Amino acid sequence: MSRAKKTSDKRTGEMKLSGTTLGTRFSLTMSVALAVVMIAAGVFLYGRVLQVAQRIQENAFVEAVQIQAPLQAQILEEQRIELLGLTPPSDAAVLSAMPVKDAPSMTFAKGDVVRTEVMYGEGLAKKGYLYQFKGMRPPMIVPMTTKEQAGEGLFGLILGVILGVILVGALVAGAVGKSVSRPLGTIVDDIAQISRGDLRHRTRVRAGGEIMLLAKSIDRMAGNLEEAQAAQLELSVREREIALAGDVREAMLPDSTPVVAGYEIGSLHVDSPTPGGDFHDFVQLSGGRVGLLVSDVSGRGIPGAMIGAIARSYLRVELAHGGDLAESLARVNANQARDVRRGMYVTAMLLVIGPTDGKVTVACAGHKMPLLRYTASDKKVRLVQPEGIALGFDQGPVFTRTLQVQHFALERGDRILIANTGPVQVKNAAGEELGEKAFFRQVLQCASLPTTEMLERLKRSLDEFAGEEPFPNDISIVTVARSA
Repeated sequence: MSRAKKTSDKRTGEMKLSGTTLGTRFSLTMSVALAVVMIAAGVFLYGRVLQVAQRIQENAFVEAVQIQAPLQAQILEEQRIELLGLTPPSDAAVLSAMPVKDAPSMTFAKGDVVRTEVMYGEGLAKKGYLYQFKGMRPPMIVPMTTKEQAGEGLFGLILGVILGVILVGALVAGAVGKSVSRPLGTIVDDIAQISRGDLRHRTRVRAGGEIMLLAKSIDRMAGNLEEAQAAQLELSVREREIALAGDVREAMLPDSTPVVAGYEIGSLHVDSPTPGGDFHDFVQLSGGRVGLLVSDVSGRGIPGAMIGAIARSYLRVELAHGGDLAESLARVNANQARDVRRGMYVTAMLLVIGPTDGKVTVACAGHKMPLLRYTASDKKVRLVQPEGIALGFDQGPVFTRTLQVQHFALERGDRILIANTGPVQVKNAAGEELGEKAFFRQVLQCASLPTTEMLERLKRSLDEFAGEEPFPNDISIVTVARSA
């Protein structure tokens, strides 16, 4: 599992809702606030209504007594005059009440108390209710204004309480709204900063519920965008590096293949998706001789391509000067060791062919792939690999001491082949490498064919083994067959 995938899975696991949800918090806050307000309003209304009821009751008693006292006095006076047999005065005030016409009467206490709407007072100008218990005298008269007083001020009181509850509710809702909008506003600012390209920025909200979940989601998004941006930048740099390395590699490959009478010289180069510095080359030497070489370069991309280009330049210059092959390689090694950092190296398999006598001179500078020598007389392939260490490993003494040069003659029908390690490193779908032995068998099977056909056969065999898998490294092959 890749590092990016592990990071993504870890972040996904963190995206869990923590704390109370926003809806729950809002509901609880509003419920508690409204409960407190309604309880306070109920207590307030209860107290005020009780005060009003007590005032109305007190006023009713006072007015009833004011009306009842003269009536009681009149009845007592009438009873006294009647007991004494006196003649009532002609100017005695008469307190009376006249029932209102068509006004219904109401009964209470199982019919023992009857209430009648009446007009009473001087000139029968006042409205009231007459309460009489089983027709006994004196009855009780209560002003109608007593009932009207029961509603006085209650509408304003209730309206005020309702408006107060609404106002408190609005204040609570505003406070809750601010508590919600404040972190959301912070998140909006964080998103704006991220959208301006600061993908390292993270949200500053520290809350619970959906707010924290939203903040975590934004942080995760910013992290993913940062990784994607880094990956895109890396990919862009990598693509430019590959393109540049490809250009350098193309410039390193020979423009043409030398034509030598009596010999067939051919080469094959196959690019890998990630180019390196491996190359092959031909050098025309004095006396009609031809120099051929194949090199493996440590590193890939731009570093590998640059190291390969430096080594190719040194090799071409030294070979073109002619002279002893071992001395030429020693000078190349000294220059290479001076110009490249420690750990970077180039291997090379070099051979010089004399076209008249078929003499082949071979030197190996740490090249892992041996020279393959096919002899037509017995149809066998032999391996030729002189001693030597790679160019750039040592300043000179060890390189010069270990370097060996071998000679052999190339007869008619014989073939020699040099290659980098690319062919033997080809992998199939199972991840298995072709290996040296399998490659040597492929060479043996087609070594007697014409050079062009042989190289095509080798390429086809490598493709068949790899299937859909790309070649992991560049492939460079040079071959020479003596035809006359």
